[in-house]
Amino acid sequence: MESYELNACVDRLNRLKKDVQYRQKKGLPFILASVIIWALILLSRIAAADLRTANLMTFICCCLLIPLATLFSKLLKADIFRKTGNPLNGLVVLATLNQLLYLLIAMWAFDRRPDAMLMIYAMIFGAHLLPYSWVYDSKAYLILSVIETVGALVIIHLLDSLATAAFILCGEIVLSVLLYKECKAF
Repeated sequence: MESYELNACVDRLNRLKKDVQYRQKKGLPFILASVIIWALILLSRIAAADLRTANLMTFICCCLLIPLATLFSKLLKADIFRKTGNPLNGLVVLATLNQLLYLLIAMWAFDRRPDAMLMIYAMIFGAHLLPYSWVYDSKAYLILSVIETVGALVIIHLLDSLATAAFILCGEIVLSVLLYKECKAF
């Protein structure tokens, strides 16, 4: 491939990425939804009578993702679900759905290792943010993905699941602020 053809491909790819970034507001509606979800997970950890109930509440809280993301999408005027001719929209959906497959590990832990379930869920959640760093050209996703994933592993061993949920919540708040600043720069 000639260098000018390669440059044209790279330019086209960058235009597609910018389109996704602009239309989807760099995924901010989903991150704001995750702030609410992690706050609810934290509250369920505080209020739950036992570990099994707290773990079950964690899964129940996750069911709010799509409704909350849709709400935040409307508030931010983002097109997170609209079909366009941009093939990168499919990549974003695929990266999101990828997390669902990994949730099977957390479901296994719910039964077999309930004391590790929240850590596993938090690590899956943090790690799934990594591909968005490329799609959205965002160092915030890259950095917070690594920090949240490694942090969940360390904090659960040093402290407990309550501290782990609080840590992820704080990470998502930081990510929300950073993404909001990135979106304002458009």
